Amino acid sequence: VGYLIVGMTLLYAVSGLAVNHIDDWNPNFIIHRRAIRAPAVGEARSVDRTWIDTVLGPLGEVRNYRAHDFPTPKKVKIYLDDGSVFVDLRTGEGVYESIRRRPIFYQINQLHIEPRNVWLVFSDCYAASLIVVCITGMFVLKGKKGITGRGAWLTGAGFLIPLVFMWTVH
Repeated sequence: VGYLIVGMTLLYAVSGLAVNHIDDWNPNFIIHRRAIRAPAVGEARSVDRTWIDTVLGPLGEVRNYRAHDFPTPKKVKIYLDDGSVFVDLRTGEGVYESIRRRPIFYQINQLHIEPRNVWLVFSDCYAASLIVVCITGMFVLKGKKGITGRGAWLTGAGFLIPLVFMWTVH
């Protein structure tokens, strides 16, 4: 059981680090952006599937076309299976954005983000197992290095540090 808990703890820890630093990077997706040039058509009514295919062809994205709309009268957004293209209709300047799932991280981040019924039960069992390991682990060492000595101080610090942080930050 201990090794099962080690594996789960490592996955949760890596996922927790990734999700905690969401402001520094996107832990779920790799997003690439690059500038593109498209034929300038001036206005939305000139945009048809032929023009869209002309834009998507050099990007190799013609088959990935899903839809398009006009966020403003002079700009078009083309939706792709794994990305999008924004084009200024007046200038033809645009941005191609491709998105793909970040390998491994996307899957393990779902542990924190989208618990499903079966996963919720598994997570609850994991949490209960951690509680058992913590409580029984406090009594493994005896004497001055155990829970009646140094262990009591370290356990107290383990409670106190997060509580002080919560009180001072919130």
